[in-house]
Amino acid sequence: MKKKVNLLFFKDKKGHGNFGDELSFFITSKLINPDKYELVLNQDSKLTSIDYNIICIGSYIHVAKEGYYIFGSGIRSDPPLEGNKYSYQNLNIKALRGPLSKKFLEKSKINQRINVPEIYGDPALLLPKFYQPKKIHFLKDKIGLIPHKSNYKHYENKIKQSNFFLINPTDPWQNVISAIYSCKCIISSSLHGLICSDAYGKPNLWLDEYPLSEGDFKFRDYFASQQRPYVKIICLEDFQDLFLYKEGNKINVELLIKVFPFS
Repeated sequence: MKKKVNLLFFKDKKGHGNFGDELSFFITSKLINPDKYELVLNQDSKLTSIDYNIICIGSYIHVAKEGYYIFGSGIRSDPPLEGNKYSYQNLNIKALRGPLSKKFLEKSKINQRINVPEIYGDPALLLPKFYQPKKIHFLKDKIGLIPHKSNYKHYENKIKQSNFFLINPTDPWQNVISAIYSCKCIISSSLHGLICSDAYGKPNLWLDEYPLSEGDFKFRDYFASQQRPYVKIICLEDFQDLFLYKEGNKINVELLIKVFPFS
């Protein structure tokens, strides 16, 4: 009898869902051992028989309950917008998005039974291991712009220059990744626009023109995990090539794969 592993991630109702969150299922399905485990999605443990619960991609640790597994997720904000939902006695933390999430959980835990390892990496960094994007040739000289889903509409009529290509973060994730892969560089107010650019070695830059309600904690967390300089622009018109981050991913992806708990 296979054990049921319940993957929890934010399921956006807009479009095909936010592409970063949607990657959680794809990556987890590639890592899990199908001979031992059955992967189910966003099930209510009170209504369904579940053996294990896991949270991977996204700032989603606030929905965790006692005994949940954490693989690469992170804290959304500090102080938390969700209130006091981080008082755990037992979490099975295998990896976190970055060191700021580790610091938060260490100061928030109510006893010493929670081990917070110094292993970092958003699981979206594993995408090149499992997915080869399509090359869209007309994008090779374009600057891809990926707005956060909350500010996408601000850019629909703003992109007049032919050197920009607007990427909708709620398009099918395969389309978004292929666009990232095909453009000459990426400007993004979506964190996973930056993460996936790093994963495929694509020069990229953080655009913080319309600050998010939760602040910039998740960006600082990810940047710290990569030892990446805290560089951003606050207006699209400020873009210059010299601001682009070109060093790609520095996380040990083999170590990240090794600590996945259901392989």
